[in-house]
Amino acid sequence: MESTQSIKRRIKSVGNTEQITKAMEMVASNKMRKAQVLALNSRPYAIAGMEILREISKRSPHKSALMVESGESGKTLVILISADKGLAGSLNSNVLRKFEKSFTDDSDKYLYAAVGKKSEDYLVRKNLRTEKSFTKFGDYATPQHTQDFADFVIDGFLSGKWSKVITISTHFKTTLRQDVLIRELLPISFEKIEEDIKELVPEYGRFSEANDSKSILSDHFEYITEPSSKEEAQKLLNDLTKHLVEMVIYHLILESNASEHSARMVAMKSASDNAADLKDNLQLIFNKSRQAAITQELSEISAGVNSNT
Repeated sequence: MESTQSIKRRIKSVGNTEQITKAMEMVASNKMRKAQVLALNSRPYAIAGMEILREISKRSPHKSALMVESGESGKTLVILISADKGLAGSLNSNVLRKFEKSFTDDSDKYLYAAVGKKSEDYLVRKNLRTEKSFTKFGDYATPQHTQDFADFVIDGFLSGKWSKVITISTHFKTTLRQDVLIRELLPISFEKIEEDIKELVPEYGRFSEANDSKSILSDHFEYITEPSSKEEAQKLLNDLTKHLVEMVIYHLILESNASEHSARMVAMKSASDNAADLKDNLQLIFNKSRQAAITQELSEISAGVNSNT
C-alpha cells in the first residue's frame, strides 16, 4: 500500500490544481458573460446588415464587385478561425477536425489564412501555405481590431488573388453548445446570405423571433437612392457591400470569442469538479492507510506485551 506521506503529497498537489482551475473558471466566466453580451448585442445589426445584402443582391440592377467571382486563379481562400489559447475543451480540435476533413484533400485549389494562434500553429504543422495570420484580437474585439483582417480578405478578392472566400469558425449557440460552421463569405449571393441569416439567428431566447421564416423571407424592403450618375450608383453599391462584409467578418470574431470563453469556463468547471472528487478519494485512501498503520502498531504492541508475559 502507498505510504501516508506519499498520499498526503498527492492530496496537496491535487488541492493546488483545484485552486488553479477554480480561479481560471472564475476568470473565464467573467470574460464569457462580457463576450456573450457583446456577440448577442451585435446580432440584430449583423442580421439587418445581411438582410440588406440579400435585398441588394436580389433587387439591384447593378452588381457590386463583391458579388461576382473575380480573377482567373480559381483559388479559394479558406480562413480557419480558432482561439489563441488552449484549455477550452474540444473547441479548437473540433474546428481543426472539420477543416482537415473538408479542405486538405486537394490543397492545390486552396489558399489558407489563420485567425488565432491555434490555427496558425496547425497550418504550419501541416505544411499548408498560409497567406497571412491574425492573432491576439483580444477578448473583446472592436471593428478597429479586425479592420486589417477585413481589408486583407476583401482586397485579395477584388485583386483576383482568390475568387472565393470560405470561413470555418465556431458559432455560439449556448454556454454548453458551440457549433462549427462553414460559410461562403465571398462572392456575395442571395442563397448564401439567406443561409447565413438562418444560421446566425439563435434557436431560443433573445433575438430568436427572427427565426420565423416569414420575417427572413419577406419582401418588405424598399431602398431609394438618387445618385447623379451610374458611376456614383456603382460606387455607392460597392461601398455599402464592402462595409457590410466587414461587419460580417467582425461578427465572426465576436462569435468565436464568445464560444472560446464559454468552452473554457465549462472545461475549467469540469476540471475543478474532477479535482475535488479525486481529492476526496485520496483523503479516503489516506484515512484507511493511516487506520491500517495504527492497527498494525497496536497489534505489534500487543504481541510484544504478550511475549514478555
